[in-house]
Amino acid sequence: MMENLASNRDRLAVIAISQNDALIWRHGIGPEDLPEHVRPPLEVDHRHRRTGQNDHGHDTAHRFPEYFEEIAEMVRGYDAILIIGHGKSKGAYHETLRDFLARKHPDLSEKVLETLSLDLSSLSEGEITKHARSWFQKNFRKLATWHDRQSPKWF
Repeated sequence: MMENLASNRDRLAVIAISQNDALIWRHGIGPEDLPEHVRPPLEVDHRHRRTGQNDHGHDTAHRFPEYFEEIAEMVRGYDAILIIGHGKSKGAYHETLRDFLARKHPDLSEKVLETLSLDLSSLSEGEITKHARSWFQKNFRKLATWHDRQSPKWF
């Protein structure tokens, strides 16, 4: 599977997700490749809590399953998925997406190579793909079969 992934750039999907936006690369992670944007539904019922209670006054623990479903449908059919997010707390959407896939779409969950934590708010789209390419290059040896290996053209 990974040898095929390396020779065919349309087999790897990269998702950079936050609570406000998901960027999805489905047709390569080269410098020239642009992501598709997915946004969660507008929050109609934003609830405030008393100061000092959970999450410092905001009820942000809720999630939008429609958001995750749309992302899941977009990456269905890919051989491998790399998820990138921000942070490691309970609000880390990349971990929440991975948990969602494990519960609702185990077939897709099996294709998740890894979840990376980066400071998405300070990175451009090009820098995100650079991190994805770097991750893939570092892990290519353990992911791919080395018989007649050729480096992917999108590195």
